[in-house]
Amino acid sequence: MVERVMSYGGHFGRFFNPGSMDVYLAKIFITRYAIILVGLIATLQMLDLLAKSEEILAGDGAVYADLWRYITLRSPHLITLFSPFVALLSAILTLSVLNVNSEIVIMKASGWSAFRILVPLMGISLLIGLVTFVFSETVTVHARAELRNWEANAFAADIPPAPDSVYDSWVADGQNLVKAESASRNSSILLLDQVTQYIRDENKNITNIIKADFAVHRDNKWKLFEVKTFDLETLEITVLENLDWDTTIPPERFISLAIIADQVNLPRLRRAIDQLQSEGHGTDNLDTMLHQKFVTPLSTLLMPLLAGLAAFGLHRGGNLFGRILITLSMGFGFFVVNNLFIALGQYGAVPPIIAAWLPFLLFGLAGISFILLTEE
Repeated sequence: MVERVMSYGGHFGRFFNPGSMDVYLAKIFITRYAIILVGLIATLQMLDLLAKSEEILAGDGAVYADLWRYITLRSPHLITLFSPFVALLSAILTLSVLNVNSEIVIMKASGWSAFRILVPLMGISLLIGLVTFVFSETVTVHARAELRNWEANAFAADIPPAPDSVYDSWVADGQNLVKAESASRNSSILLLDQVTQYIRDENKNITNIIKADFAVHRDNKWKLFEVKTFDLETLEITVLENLDWDTTIPPERFISLAIIADQVNLPRLRRAIDQLQSEGHGTDNLDTMLHQKFVTPLSTLLMPLLAGLAAFGLHRGGNLFGRILITLSMGFGFFVVNNLFIALGQYGAVPPIIAAWLPFLLFGLAGISFILLTEE
C-alpha cells in the first residue's frame, strides 16, 4: 500500500517535469475544451439573443450595437457557468478517442497507471479552474451587475453606470422592522428609496407605520423626506416634508443584508459577512455562496476523474457507449446534487461549509475509487 501511494505521488510529481506524452495529452484536451467551449457558448448566446433581441431593441434610444453590448455582458456568465460541464465533455471525448484508438492500452503497456494517464488532464483542469476563478472575480461579477442595471432600466441607452446599490432590503431596528426598496451608496452618503418602518409594541403588534419617499444618511445622521405617518389606533395620517430619523441601524447593514453574492467579488462578500456576523445576523446564505466561489471553478478538477469510466475499459467489449452515458450521468448528477446542497446551505438546513464542499468530495472519492478498482 505504501509503495502504491509513493508511486502515485511520483506520478503527480510529473506536473513539474512533463514528458512528450504529457504534452500530447494536455494539448488534445485543451484543444477540445476550447472548441467545445466556443461552440457551446456561441450556440447558447445565439438562442438567448433571439429571445431577448426584441426587448433590447425596444429600449429607449436603443440601436443595433446594443445587441453586441448584451452579448459582451451575458457571455462572461455563460462561460463561468458552463466551464465545468465543458471540461467534462472534453475529458470524455479525449479519453474515449484514446480508448478507441487503443492508445490507452499502449500507455498501460508502457507502465503508466490510470492515475498517470489522468495527470496531464487534471493539470490542465486545475489551470482552467484557476483561470475561471480569476475571470469570474474580475469580469463576470461586474458584467452581471451591469446587465442587471441595464435590464432594470428596460435596456434604455445612455443610462448612468450601475450604482453601488442593492434591492429589497429588510432590516430589524430593535423590535421594529424597516424595509427599503433599494439602498445606494455614493461616497459617504447612503440613500434609501421608498422606506417603510413598522413600529411594533412589546407584543410585536404594529402600532404605527412611517413611509418616506427616500432617506439619507449623512454626517452620522438619518433624515427622512416626503414622510407620511399612519397611526393604527386613531387611523390618522400625518404628512411631513422631512423628519429626523432616530434609529440605531448602521448604514452598512442595508447593503450587507441585501447583497447579491454572484454580483460582488470575494473581498466585498467577505466584508458583508463580517459586518452581519458582528451584529448577530445569520449569514448561511452568503457563507454558502462564499465557499461556492471556490467550489465552482475547482469542480473542473473532478471531470477527468469522472470521465475515467469512459477510458479504462476494453473497447472490444462493446460497452464504450454505455460507459460514456454513465459518465455523463455522473457528471450531471454532480451538478444536480451540488445545486441541491447549495439550496440546503442557503436555508440553514446544512452547515454552509458542508453544503458547499460535500458534493465535491463525494464525487471526487467516487472517481478515485473507480480508478483504484480498475487498477486492481
